[in-house]
Amino acid sequence: MRKETDALGEMLLPDDVYYGIQTERNRQCLAITDDPLSAYPAFIKAVAQVKKACALTNKEIGALDAGKADAIMRACDEMADGAFNADFPLCIFRGSGTPFNMAANEVLANRANEILTGYKGSDQVHPNTHVNMCQSSNDVVPTAKGIAIHNEVGRVLKAAAHLEAALDAKAAEFADVVKMGRTCLQDAVPITLGQEFSGYAAGIRRNRLLLERERARWCTGVLGATAVGTGMGCMPGFSEHIYKNLSAVCGREIRRDANLFDGLQASDSFIILHAHLQALATVAAKAALDIRLMGSGPRAGFGDIVIPAVQPGSSIMPGKINPVMTEVMILACHRVAGNQAGVGFGAFSGELDLGASSAVPIRSILNSIDILSRSMVLFADKCVKGLSANAEKCLHTAERSTSLATMVSALFGYKIGSRVANLAYEHNITCREAAEREHLLSHEAADDLFDLLSLTDVKKTEALFAKYAGIRNV
Repeated sequence: MRKETDALGEMLLPDDVYYGIQTERNRQCLAITDDPLSAYPAFIKAVAQVKKACALTNKEIGALDAGKADAIMRACDEMADGAFNADFPLCIFRGSGTPFNMAANEVLANRANEILTGYKGSDQVHPNTHVNMCQSSNDVVPTAKGIAIHNEVGRVLKAAAHLEAALDAKAAEFADVVKMGRTCLQDAVPITLGQEFSGYAAGIRRNRLLLERERARWCTGVLGATAVGTGMGCMPGFSEHIYKNLSAVCGREIRRDANLFDGLQASDSFIILHAHLQALATVAAKAALDIRLMGSGPRAGFGDIVIPAVQPGSSIMPGKINPVMTEVMILACHRVAGNQAGVGFGAFSGELDLGASSAVPIRSILNSIDILSRSMVLFADKCVKGLSANAEKCLHTAERSTSLATMVSALFGYKIGSRVANLAYEHNITCREAAEREHLLSHEAADDLFDLLSLTDVKKTEALFAKYAGIRNV
C-alpha cells in the first residue's frame, strides 16, 4: 500500500493502481451504479489526447520542463491505448466532469513519475501542477467529449453504410417481385418488393449523409478557456499553440470555439447530434418493423418474405420461429429514443457559466452510438442478407387487390371504379375479371391495363393511358 495526502487528510491506496486519493474519494462517494468510466474507452482516449496536446504545448512555450513533458506524453500514449482503463472506476453519471479530469491527472502523474523515478507518486510530476497546467476540468472535459463523439460517430456511419448496402442489394434482387401495396394496413395498388426495399435503403442513406455532415461540425474545442472562459491560469503562448498540437495529436483539424463562453455554457449541440442518431434509428426501426410484418406467418400472416431463422421461437410451441433480428433492431432503436430524453434533460440543466450537467448526455450519446452500430450490422448480416421473397404468394395477393379498380376509375370515373371494386369483393373475383364481366374492357385491353409489373412503373402506366385514351370517358 502507498500513502497519499490531500487537503482533507491522508489515505492508503493499493500499490498497483495508478489513480490517487482524489479518485478514491470520488469512487467512494459516487458509487451509485455499475456504469464506470472504464466502460467508455473512447472517452478516456479523448482525454489522453487532450492531455498530450497540453503537455506538448506547455513544453513548446517553456512552461513545462522537457523531461517532465516527455514523461507525461508517454503516459498519455499508454492511456490512449487503453493501458489504464481500469484506473477509472468512477460512475459516469457524476464522475465524468471534474472527477474524471482529476483521475486522469493522477493516473498520468503516477505513470510519469514511474517513468522518471521508477515508482509512483508526485515527487517529479504533480497531477495538478504539471499534468493539469494551463487547464481546467471545465475546458478539458468538454473538448474531450467533442473528440470522443466525433471519433465514435464514425462507427455509426460505417454500420449505416453496411446496412444500406444490404438493403440496396435486396432492392435489386427483388426488383421484379410484384406484391400488394398496403396503406393503413389495408390493400392498396401494386408495388414491387424491390421498390419497398429501395425506400428503406434511401432512408438509411439520407440520414447517414446528414449525420456525416453533422459530424463535420464537431471540430472545435474550448481549451484555453480554463474555468469560466476567461483563460485565467494559461501561460503566455498556450492559447496560440494548443490547437495546432491538438490537431496533430488527433490527426484532424480542431479549431478553437468561436466563443469560449458559449462553448462552456451551452449543451444544445448534444441535442442536435443525438437527434441525427435518433432519426437514423427511426428509419432503421421502420425497415425492421416492416420486414417483421411482411414476414409474418408462415400460414396466417402476410408471408410476403421469409425471414432467416436464427433460433427456436417458443418453449411450448414446436416449430415456431420468431423474427429475432428484426426485434433486436427495433429494441435497440427504442433505447436510442429513450436516450434522447436523457440528452435533453442534461442539456438544459446547466447553469450560469458551465453546462455542468452533461454527464447524462455524453453517456446517452455514446450508448446510442454503440448499440446502434452493433444492431445495424447484426440486422444486416443475420436478417436482411438472408431474406427471400415468396414471389408467387406476393403476385397472387396483388392480383386480388380491390384497389386495382383504380385503373377502371381513371378511365371511366370513380363511380364505375367503385362498382367494379364492390363486384370483385362480393364475388371473390379479381378487378380484371369484374371489369370484363361488366363489359368495360376487352380481353386484350384487360391484359394490358392489369399487367401488374407495368402498373408499378409510372412511365409504363402513362403509356397505357395514352394507348387507351380513346375509351376514356370521365
